Parts: sequence; structure tokens; C-alpha cells
Amino acid sequence: MKTTSLLSVFIFLISITGYSQDNFIVPKGNEKAYDKQTRARDGNPGKNYWQNRSDYFINTTVDVENKIITGEERIVYYNNSPDSLKTIVVRLYQDLFKKGANRNSMVPVDPRDVHDGVNIKSVLVNNIQLEDKLLKRQGTLMFVRLNKPLAPGNNTELRITWDFSFPQHTLIRMGTIDSTSLFVAQWYPQIAVYDDVYGWDTRSYNGMAEFYNDFANFEVEITVPASFMVWATGEPLNIKDILQPEYYNRYAKASLSDEIVHVITAGDLVKGNITNLTGASKTNTWKYKASNVSDFAFGISDHYLWDVTSVEVDKSTKRRTVVGVAYNEKSVHYDKVCEVSRETVKSLSEEMPGIPYPFPYLTVYNGDFGMEYPMITNVGTEEDYAMTVYANSHEIAHAYFPFLVGTNETKNGWLDEGLVVYMPEKVQTRITPDLYIPKQNTSAFSVYAGMEDEPALITPTHYLDPKVYFYLNYAKTEQALRMLEIELGEDVFKKCLLAFIDRWKYKHPTPLDYFNTFNEVSQQNLNWFWQAWYYQMGGIPDLAITGVEKTGNRLSVTVENSGDLPLPVVLSFYNNDTLIKTITEPAAGWLNTKKRIISYDLTVPVTLIRLSNDIIPDANRKDNEVLQE
Repeated sequence: MKTTSLLSVFIFLISITGYSQDNFIVPKGNEKAYDKQTRARDGNPGKNYWQNRSDYFINTTVDVENKIITGEERIVYYNNSPDSLKTIVVRLYQDLFKKGANRNSMVPVDPRDVHDGVNIKSVLVNNIQLEDKLLKRQGTLMFVRLNKPLAPGNNTELRITWDFSFPQHTLIRMGTIDSTSLFVAQWYPQIAVYDDVYGWDTRSYNGMAEFYNDFANFEVEITVPASFMVWATGEPLNIKDILQPEYYNRYAKASLSDEIVHVITAGDLVKGNITNLTGASKTNTWKYKASNVSDFAFGISDHYLWDVTSVEVDKSTKRRTVVGVAYNEKSVHYDKVCEVSRETVKSLSEEMPGIPYPFPYLTVYNGDFGMEYPMITNVGTEEDYAMTVYANSHEIAHAYFPFLVGTNETKNGWLDEGLVVYMPEKVQTRITPDLYIPKQNTSAFSVYAGMEDEPALITPTHYLDPKVYFYLNYAKTEQALRMLEIELGEDVFKKCLLAFIDRWKYKHPTPLDYFNTFNEVSQQNLNWFWQAWYYQMGGIPDLAITGVEKTGNRLSVTVENSGDLPLPVVLSFYNNDTLIKTITEPAAGWLNTKKRIISYDLTVPVTLIRLSNDIIPDANRKDNEVLQE
């Protein structure tokens, strides 16, 4: 593949005698940031760190019958960079459905949803209508040339009016769930990120890789038919005016309670009259406000049930997060999702990562597949309860990555996805013992690791083929994190992770900021680990017991690394079915050798020696056990 040949320049090769501890090759964008002191080599933001931001004021109308979204927005864009900007790059995500668009989506676009792209009716900059020659459309981007460069420290105002045909037959993170239920995302013209490492992010959205957004403030008004509910990013400002008193009172009670309140039931839907009717047009305009978030999404329906509860996420301040679930009555297991969501938020706040949930609101919208947005998730229906737990807890955990820590999902999808597979694993198993991701993922990774043409984990996500997208970003990264935690120990690992979050909350880290933070906080040079797990192409996990010698009461076990990845050595000694002793040696022991000898002084006879366990990957477990006479 062309991608592989280009990346080979950047790949750190692992020698056949061990693992290198050389320093990284630093990409020129990072090197420039170090020179300008916007980032530090120890993984901290630099003293000159900056990032731009926006304020969005959006009015939108959803034509449910004809599936058309119409909107007008005012954007105030703040240039906090040291650069004068001649152009502003605007994302038009719905141009993914434009005729001739370049797509690499995991879900094919239904031809019935292909259209002429987002209909931009007008673009004004500082109240001056721009001529067409100052607007250039390319992919899912619109380049807006300014009449006057935007100077450092200044801001400019854009006013854009638009509409587009909402997809009715294609579900790529958003779309029509049923005839009167829509999940609306990637829907408004959004200013792309301009940062200190890459400049403008001009990677066009192709349906595969996810998103990279600046932090912004939103005030959004959403007009829908009066019988429809709207759940969205942010605080519902006028919900008391829209809901009939009976339903608002239920919601208000649930917002302060640990109990799950069925705010809208199937019986209520039969009775109707849940919302107030306003105006001759029989529509309602819902108002939402969100501060310091990286995106805005919403879901609507006229027949969804609604369960609501709340959970205390910060014991010191008593702050609570309101947790709601909007779902179709026919969706299996969704009557349990409110409890799953509450327990997930509680665990994330108290255990891993142990930081109070970042948002005051969370809505799980019963849509399709699984996708995260600030304060709202879009999660489909799973027949298997364990997968219902997994999908919902995973998307909820994204509140920390990329929404608290603003990672670049487009380029480095492994960074957020791996962490949010890893963080809720314990609460998942508590909720349903059938779900034990560490073991299940280890088993899958052991089988697929080293597949032909497997690229390095560090490969930019937007280059990936759909076949390896999930394997790399989810399965392999989760394995790498577990091996790192075993290497550092739980306490040091968590200390490093918390430091990374604290340093980069509401900022944009790169992979080097992540790696260097762990190096600095752990006070270890972990470059050998990053090179093997993240920069190496492929890599097979395979340790083997190749010899056992007994001298007096001492057993000497020879373990050989027959694969390509540094793994911890875990040896368990048994007397019949009784475990006598487990010895764990760090993966760093493979730095300069392919063979290691582990000694054990016997206290009772040993009948079986077993290498590794069910959460350490191994492609060939047949050479992991030795019977002793």
C-alpha cells in the first residue's frame, strides 16, 4: 500500500536482539511547536500555548415530513494565534453525501441519499456579503477568503444560512432512525481547527475517521413540530415552558434524585398532550446552551420513552449530573440503560479515571450504531445485554476523551478510543459478569495480531482501511494500555493518566505530548515501549517456555520471546490444582535479549508451570505450559 511505504520513513524498527530505547523522530510540526514554546518536550503545554475558539448562535428548523434541515447561524471566531489569518476554513460535513464525494465510510452511502451538497444561501463576514469568488468548496470544506486578514488577538463574525436534505436511508453516526425519530449530527457549518502544530486542519471528512474540533460556546434554538421532544448537547433553557406541568415536575424531581423516574411512559404517549402547543404553526422551539464544548448534536422523536435520574459526581461540591435515556419502547434492554448509564458515570467519576464527570447533563439517545457527542450519545439497539452495556458505557466514557481532553480523532483515533475501551472495563463487568473485555479482547488480539499488511498503531487514522480501523484503534490500543499498566503498576499508571488529563484538559494534545507525559511523570524512559507497540508495523505477541532446569530446590525456567512485542513475564507454579506462586517480571527485561531465566526456590513440589494468563496476549499458547514430574 502507498500509505505503508510513506510511513516507513517514520517507523522505528525493533532489532532482532531486543528493543531499542532511542529517542523519537519528532515530526516537524511538533519541532516547530517546541521552538516556539507552545509545547514542551516533557509533555506539558508550553508557556506560549494558544488555541482558537468560537461562539455559535444557531437557529434551525427540522422539517420532519420532508427531512430537510434549515439553519442560520452567527459565529464569532477568536484568533488567539500569533498568525494573521487570510482564510477561514469551514466544515460542511453533509457534503459527504454530495455527488462525486470521496468516501471511505464503514457504511456505504445509499444512492437515494446522494444530493447536490449543502445549500449555502449566504455568507456574510462582519455583515458584508461575500462574493462567490471568495468562497471555494473542496470535499467537505469551504474556504472563506477574508477581505482583510484576521489579525492576532482579534475576532471576526460570520453569518451563514443553509439547508440540506437529511439522510433517510444511510446511518453514518447520524440519520433517520425511523420516520419520526432523527439523530442530527455533523449538521451545521463549523469552523475547522487552526492549531500550533498543523495550522488549518484541512482533512476532508470521508465517513471513516472521526472528528477534531475546537472548544466553543453554543446557543442553539431548534424548531420542531409541537408533539416532538428534543434532546441535545447542553442545558435545556426553556423545558419548563414546553413540557406540560406533570411531565416537567417528573423531570425536575429526577434531576435531583438517585431514583430512576419514568418521565414519559408508553401510557403517556397514548394519552398525548405531553408538550405545550405554541403558535398557529403548532411548533415548539427548544433552546439549549452549552459552554466550552467541542460540538453540538441533538435527537428528536414524537414517540420515544424517557427515563431520567441523576448521580452525584463530585463529593466535595455535591455536583450532580442529570442522566436521561430517550428510547423506543420496542428496543430490547433499553429499559435498563438508564441504570447502566448512571453506574457508568458514577464509576468514571470515582474510580477510573476518578475525575468528576465533566458535564452537568447526559442523554443516551436510542439511535443506531454508537457515537459520542458532548452530553449526548447515539447508541443502537443490541440483542445481547452485555453488548448493550459495553456500547453505552463506552460512548459515555468519551466525555473524557475527546471532550475533556481535546484529542484529534481524525488523525489519532487510537488515543481516545483505546482509553475509553479501557476505562470502564471494571464497571462493565460489575454490571454484567458476562462482559469481561480484558479477556475477550486479549483472545481476539492474540488471533489477529500480525495480520498481513498491519500498519503501525501510530498510522494517521484517516489513512486506515475500514478492515483495520477497529482492530487498531480499539483492540490493539486497549492491549497496549493494559501492558503499560502492568509495566508501571496501577498506581503509577493512573498517576500518569491523571497528569495527562490535567495538563491537557480543554486543550489539544498530540501523541508525543501523551508519550512524553508518561515518560516524565513515571520517571522512566518508555520509548522502547512506545516504539514496539505504537511505531512498529504489526507485531506478534508470543512468549514460550523453552527449558526448565532443577538444581537442588531451585527451578530455573527459560522464557523466550518468539514474537515481536515486549510482554510481561508471568509465571505461575502449581502443585496439582493448587497455585503455589506467581512471579511477574516486567517487559523491560526484553530490552537487550530474547531469552530470560526466571528462578524459583521450591517450598513444595511443582507439577505444572504456566506462562502468561488470560489478559496477556499470546499467539501460541501451546508452548506456555510445562508438566513437571
